[in-house]
Amino acid sequence: MKIDFITKWDEIAHLGKNAGRFRVYPDHLLDLFIGYSTTGKREFTLESSVIALDQVVLPEFENISTTPRESDGICSLTLCLTDHQLKDIFSIICCDLAEASSRAETPEGAVGIFGTRLSHWAELLRRGRLYEMSFKERLGLLGELRMVLWVIDHCGIEPGIVARSWRGPEGDANDIGLNYVRIEVKSQLSTQPFTIKVSSLDQLNGDNRELCIALHRFTVSESGISLKSLIEEIKFRLVENHSGLMEFQRKLLLAGYQHDAGYINEAFNLDLIKTYRIGENFPLLTPSTVPKGVIKAQYEISCDSIRSYLIEQSDLELLING
Repeated sequence: MKIDFITKWDEIAHLGKNAGRFRVYPDHLLDLFIGYSTTGKREFTLESSVIALDQVVLPEFENISTTPRESDGICSLTLCLTDHQLKDIFSIICCDLAEASSRAETPEGAVGIFGTRLSHWAELLRRGRLYEMSFKERLGLLGELRMVLWVIDHCGIEPGIVARSWRGPEGDANDIGLNYVRIEVKSQLSTQPFTIKVSSLDQLNGDNRELCIALHRFTVSESGISLKSLIEEIKFRLVENHSGLMEFQRKLLLAGYQHDAGYINEAFNLDLIKTYRIGENFPLLTPSTVPKGVIKAQYEISCDSIRSYLIEQSDLELLING
């Protein structure tokens, strides 16, 4: 049975190193522990007596140290958080490393996944420090978060399930997937042409599932919704579901969101939402409809041409709830 990383670390914080260490994910093929260092820093340790850990290529982190050891036939790798301000991010990283490697079928496979994900997180954090989300990316995230919040509040689905259904940051073709319904979220300024931009051949390929497009039109304003306000609203709904909250925060990191960036309070008015249900003869390109040899495509769809596919948001709610 898993334990809550943040809660356990907080529970033993006053004892520090004297609290000892606590095993997490006891069914994991590797031995995983959390605890504190002699200097009071949070530690996450991986151990194995059946496989050497020298195959793990250790990336460099700015605020996390990585220390491999070998003693009495036990190989270990300890991650130590050196900046307490990043404790939530550290917990998200540790949970993701444990979750991802738990799906392996062999210890060797688990170590390989652990190392790959560790390098992925190092690159993600490095990129986040160097590159701020573009305005287009921020607007896109705003639309996705608004849709996540709408599903929670209007469809009666448990918030943790909705957090897991948010697929955009994972790089999936569609942004949200629930109960055999896929939702592709589009965001644009109200001053932009009334078109839907499609970025790939897979984006509108429903694979026999219901597929809808939720088009959001925003105006920059002095007051209104912001990335910060939407995130706080969603986190409030997840307050009693810690695994869902961790999943949501992990995806924010994957999306490139930085909680201390200057853009978090940018305000927008939501002027319009149009929802389209893709059906027969909808103008789209998919791998099965383009000429042989075409492997990539980006295109735009005129919204005037798809008026007959418009549905109410209440119709989308009915689709999601079956």
